[in-house]
Amino acid sequence: MNDKKIIEQNIIVSTNKEYEQIIQKGIKDFNNEKHSIFKAYREKGYNDPFGFYALLDNHVVGGITAHKKMQWLDIDVLYVDPNFRENRIGSHLMNKAFEYCKKEDLVGIHLYTLDFQAKGFYEKQGFNLIAEIKDWPKGITRYEFIKYINN
Repeated sequence: MNDKKIIEQNIIVSTNKEYEQIIQKGIKDFNNEKHSIFKAYREKGYNDPFGFYALLDNHVVGGITAHKKMQWLDIDVLYVDPNFRENRIGSHLMNKAFEYCKKEDLVGIHLYTLDFQAKGFYEKQGFNLIAEIKDWPKGITRYEFIKYINN
């Protein structure tokens, strides 16, 4: 039996964390070998999650969770409590994110939203649509946006 058949017969689906760590280490080592910038960014705490939060009487009424990815701010979630959505909290949070990007000398912000979420909000904030993925999941469209801050 040739190597190709052996490999094809041994491909599995798994949630094994050890397997995941091997693959993650492999790509990190490969990237570091190709370009030293990848190691430098990891050493600076890139990919560590953090957030911007709107507080009212010590209660969180909105926020952005994010992480730095290379020279970009990747926004994972922007959420504002429905009772406070007419107070421009989302805009104030985004302004803090823009200021943060300038201070940290990041190129810009990357994020995605779904068709029933905040596409219009991000367009008003000056984001550029870079991808539209239909059926993500089935019946829903995902929109991917970027906004350059420091270029």
